[in-house]
Amino acid sequence: MQRIFITLVLISSTLLAQIPNGYYNGATGQSGSTLQQILHDIIDGHQQQSYSSLHIHYYSTDRKPDGTVWDMYSDIPGSDPPYSFNFGGDDQCGNYGSEGDCYNREHSWPKSWFDEGYPMYSDLFHVVPSDGYVNGQRGNYPYGEVSNPSWTSQNGSKKGPNTYPGYSGTVFEPIDAYKGDFARAYFYMSTRYLNEDSGWSGSPMVDGAQLEVWALNMMMDWHHNDPVSQKEIDRNDAVHDIQQNRNPYIDHPEYADLIWGEPVILPDAPTNLISSNVTETALDLNWTDNASDESGFYLYQNGSRIATLGPNVTAYNVSGLLPASTYSFGVAAFNGDGESPRASLNVSTLGGGGSTVNHFVESFETWIGSGSTYFDGDIQLSSGTWNVYKAGNYTLGDPPYNGDYTIAINDDTQGAHITTPAVNTLGNISFYYYQRNGDSSDEFQVQRSVSGGAFETLVTQSYNVGTTYTLFSLDVEDSSESIRIRVLNDNQTGHLIIDDFTVTAYDPVSIEKDLMGIPENLSLFPAYPNPFNPEVTLNFQVIANAGNVRLQVYNIQGELLATPLQNDFSEGSYSVKWDGTSQQGEALPSGIYLIKLSNSSESLFQRVTLIR
Repeated sequence: MQRIFITLVLISSTLLAQIPNGYYNGATGQSGSTLQQILHDIIDGHQQQSYSSLHIHYYSTDRKPDGTVWDMYSDIPGSDPPYSFNFGGDDQCGNYGSEGDCYNREHSWPKSWFDEGYPMYSDLFHVVPSDGYVNGQRGNYPYGEVSNPSWTSQNGSKKGPNTYPGYSGTVFEPIDAYKGDFARAYFYMSTRYLNEDSGWSGSPMVDGAQLEVWALNMMMDWHHNDPVSQKEIDRNDAVHDIQQNRNPYIDHPEYADLIWGEPVILPDAPTNLISSNVTETALDLNWTDNASDESGFYLYQNGSRIATLGPNVTAYNVSGLLPASTYSFGVAAFNGDGESPRASLNVSTLGGGGSTVNHFVESFETWIGSGSTYFDGDIQLSSGTWNVYKAGNYTLGDPPYNGDYTIAINDDTQGAHITTPAVNTLGNISFYYYQRNGDSSDEFQVQRSVSGGAFETLVTQSYNVGTTYTLFSLDVEDSSESIRIRVLNDNQTGHLIIDDFTVTAYDPVSIEKDLMGIPENLSLFPAYPNPFNPEVTLNFQVIANAGNVRLQVYNIQGELLATPLQNDFSEGSYSVKWDGTSQQGEALPSGIYLIKLSNSSESLFQRVTLIR
């Protein structure tokens, strides 16, 4: 089967669809059955609706611009349809004897094929409004293509013997303008119910949830010949608001080719992404180009693409950054078939009273193990030798925070842990974590060992149950040598999932640095407590002639979130508390925030960490 990429449609749908940030993380660089399984895990477990509620949902999912029902069995795009339906009232079936009498709910994937089971029975991605009489004519016949119809609807839909190669029985053919819609609905069904189709009766068109070869070939033709429309994009967003899942083949039409088309050849992923020449506002990135067939490279900052580079490029200067802030960078090679997995790196800019130097940022990408196998002993990773007990490399439908892999520390096991390589001096440790399931009372310990001594507990942290990553950050500020950090998941009820483990060096500000950094008018003292919950105290000093002074809070993307204080101050010391809320009073999530104390002549910065 020939692979055809609909580039313009992809760009349009990506720009207009309301795809949640990071929704398809983990799918990048994948293809074939692996990609289908990843997409299944992303859209699985949607919020099941009652069948009786679908008529109400159609008000938002299938409403034409003129306010009538969008029925693909009667509509003629660009022309006046032979008839139309109003929502509710007498137009809702009821009984019918001919076309135009009323509309009902059409299982485009006939309900008999899955034995009328739930959640398939009320899944809005394939249950659409349709003329009741035409729905009855379609029955449970497969979709197909008809040259000599035995019956034709008023909008041109047809029933008759199939002429598409591979099957000659009776089929139903919708008009060309909606063939792609139904094809992508079928791709959704094959993916949403992947390996969940035990006992489905099937039909000449499908085996369980998967399309027969002839039907797959035909649906791929329909998919290519009738690209994604704005109608589908809007419907996808509306169904997502109701069911909390999406049709991946509307958001990313190329996924169909990556799964069912000819095998794709993605470029080899870049490696060895490193930073250098780090300043308060800029840094250089370099990486190793491992591909010979790339069209170029995509560069990402905090998950958003910031540059498209040409082939064989291995360096880029990033500017416009905030002082004393941590950024996540990624780089991927791309060609006409898609993009490779990303090499990733976290980097902290300078500022806030001294430089921040990473000992390492471990993303667990170099340890490719089985998610069902847990290891005991030493494991060699890019950051050095880690010691693990009942821990394994993990791939989940819920994506890693960065890259393609995370690490999981097993549950229900006494002493399950991961232990970092030894470092000389330790400033801050941070990582992103969640517990996929388990009890909200579960907790893990972060421990420290110095020069081979016994591990002591630094902090006990409650779990974040669910699939949303939370940032854990702890300032240790230890100038000792040979320090190791252990995360202990001691006999809990859920795996602890961890990604992007960062360890920074301890770099106290010397007397000379203090003298060189004496401000003219302002002084910002260390926040306390830090990390904090529910509030942090910010102390500062006005030396003389400061004018109007502002204390502001930014996130690491540079967005202003709150201004806890703004006023004219005379000489003296002052204190203000910030409760972790935005200017609108909304509680902000766990994370690193940048405090800025400034007047018209100078600005001072400091990082604080909020832990919910």
